[in-house]
Amino acid sequence: MKIPYSNVFKSIWHLVRETFLEFLDNNSFDRGAALAYYTIFALPPILIIMINSVGTLFGKDAVSGEIYYEVKELIGSQGAYEVQKMVENISRSGEITFTTIVGIIALLLAATGLFISMQDALNVIWGVKSKPRNQYFKLFLDRIMSFAMILSFTFILLVSLVAQAVLAKLGNYLMKLLDQTAVILLQMFNEIFSLAVVAFIFAMIFKFLPDVKIHWRDVWVGAIVTSILFSLGRFLIGFYLGNSNYANVYGAAGTVVIILVWVFYSSQILFFGAVFTLVFSRKYGSNIYPSPYAVRVIRQEVEAGKTAVNAEPGKFETPE
Repeated sequence: MKIPYSNVFKSIWHLVRETFLEFLDNNSFDRGAALAYYTIFALPPILIIMINSVGTLFGKDAVSGEIYYEVKELIGSQGAYEVQKMVENISRSGEITFTTIVGIIALLLAATGLFISMQDALNVIWGVKSKPRNQYFKLFLDRIMSFAMILSFTFILLVSLVAQAVLAKLGNYLMKLLDQTAVILLQMFNEIFSLAVVAFIFAMIFKFLPDVKIHWRDVWVGAIVTSILFSLGRFLIGFYLGNSNYANVYGAAGTVVIILVWVFYSSQILFFGAVFTLVFSRKYGSNIYPSPYAVRVIRQEVEAGKTAVNAEPGKFETPE
């Protein structure tokens, strides 16, 4: 179905309105709290994988410094400092080893738990559920997919570090040869590149993590909208957390609370983008369908004494 450009503003209003209504009806706050809880346990092993993988090329100190800079932009200086100390402790810990099978299994289970939680949340939002008879095989596939996502994000971090290093060198070179306008354009390109990286990450999450079949066109529309919302929201969340008093109120647990709050608010942006992708694909795209390992879940409100009716695929039916 093509977008009715003749009445584009009305179409956008209906799209945004329906997205908000379904977002509020999906218990996203509960899922955001669960995702924040899993992040506390998944963050250290994910950092281990990234630091040891990317650090082999750029050095662990450089990777740790980049992580500190990015976290500072997100949750403020105090939270970034505590995360950096955690990274340093992990790097110095004798427990960092890939030589024991038990250690590897524990590392993978903890690191992939976050993505499993995210997958479950997206499955509920998009109205699908894994088939019970494929439960164990599907669990194995989910763990493999989650670990593949971690490796993919590690590769993205590697590409981002290379690109930022090249842009920094190029910027210093251009400042000696060209006027300030060219430097500003280069900085704008750097921001666009960062936005594209975020959009690519969301596209991977929407396309490969849930148990659905979704067209790439719908994926990119949802990923771009979500990345724009995330880029705007992270500055607001970072400003709020950077000026908050969590460290004084919660003491030693202040950093944990800051991470929980940041993940909670960021997850709301992710879930809102997922709902937007669902609504867009249903109204103007190719719709979202269960994968071969999943089934459609339809939620209906049925009054006593009445029979449920068939719902439109990809849509939660609520009788008026």
